Amino acid sequence: MPFTGEPLKALLTDIVTPKYVYSLMESLKCGSVTDREFPILTLGAGTRQILIVTGFSVNDYRISNTLIYMVLNKCVNHIYPIPTFSASQLSKWSIKVIPMANPWPYNSWDMIRGKGPFYSIDDEGIPVRYDALTLRSKYSIKLHNLVHEVNPELIIMLMNSDKWSIVTPESIRINDYGIVDSDPADFVHHFSLENYPTIILSVPRDAEPREITSEVIQLIKEHSIKVRESKPLEVVVRVHGGLDNISNVLKLHGFLVSVDGDKLIIRAGSKSQLLLNALVDNNLIEHYFDVEISEIHLQ
Repeated sequence: MPFTGEPLKALLTDIVTPKYVYSLMESLKCGSVTDREFPILTLGAGTRQILIVTGFSVNDYRISNTLIYMVLNKCVNHIYPIPTFSASQLSKWSIKVIPMANPWPYNSWDMIRGKGPFYSIDDEGIPVRYDALTLRSKYSIKLHNLVHEVNPELIIMLMNSDKWSIVTPESIRINDYGIVDSDPADFVHHFSLENYPTIILSVPRDAEPREITSEVIQLIKEHSIKVRESKPLEVVVRVHGGLDNISNVLKLHGFLVSVDGDKLIIRAGSKSQLLLNALVDNNLIEHYFDVEISEIHLQ
C-alpha cells in the first residue's frame, strides 16, 4: 500500500489494494463503502441507479484509481483539480462504483508484477471477465448478485484499450453509439442480455485521469434505448453433469427452471429472454454447461 498517508499520491502513482480503498473511504466516511475484499462505493441520493464497473484486469488500475479519485474528490469538496460527479447528477442518480471487479491481482500485484497471464485471473485461476455464464468465481457471483439486487437503469463498463471508443452490445442499443456483438460469457456484454442497458467505454492506456473523469461524467445522462426483439422460448435439456448445480446457476441468471428426471425445462424470466435466445442461437448452453438440448418450443 504505497503512500498510505497520502491517498492522492497513491492513486496517481500505482496499484492500491481493496483493503486500502476500504480503509481510506471508511476513514473519510466517504462513498458508503461496503466489503473490504470487494469494495463498492456509493454516492448520490437519486432514485435512478447507475453502476460503473472496471478492474477485471490489473491493467485497468489507472481507470480503477480514477474512479476512486472521483468519489474521494466529491467527499472532500473538490480540493483536487480533477472533475467529479456533479451535484445535479447526484440529485438524480445513485451511483455505485465497482473499481476492482476482480480484486485478486490488485492484492497480489507485487507477486505477479511482470507475469501477464496472471493479470486477469482470480486466486483460483478463473478469468473473471469471461465467467459471466458459469459463475465459478466468487467475484463473478458478487458482481452478478449486485446487479440483480440494484436493478440499475444503466451500467457503464470501462476497460483498458489501445484507443478511445464508446459502444453498446447489439442486444440493447443506446443513442447512436457503435454496436458490438453480444457475448453472453463476457461480463462487459452479459448484462445487456439480462435487459440492463450497458455502455462500454474503452480507455487508452496512457489516458490521463482528467480525460477519464470527463468521459464518465458525460455518460451519466438520459439515453435513447432500443431493445432487440426476441422470441419467447422453452428449452428442454438433458443434463450429463451435476443437475442441481447447473439448475442453480441457470436460476441465478433469471431463468425459470423445473426438473423432469434427468432433464431441465428452462424458460426465460422477465429479464432473461435475450440471454436464453443468445444461448440457444449460438449453441452456447451446450458449450458452457454439461447438457444436451433435446427440445425447443416457441411459447
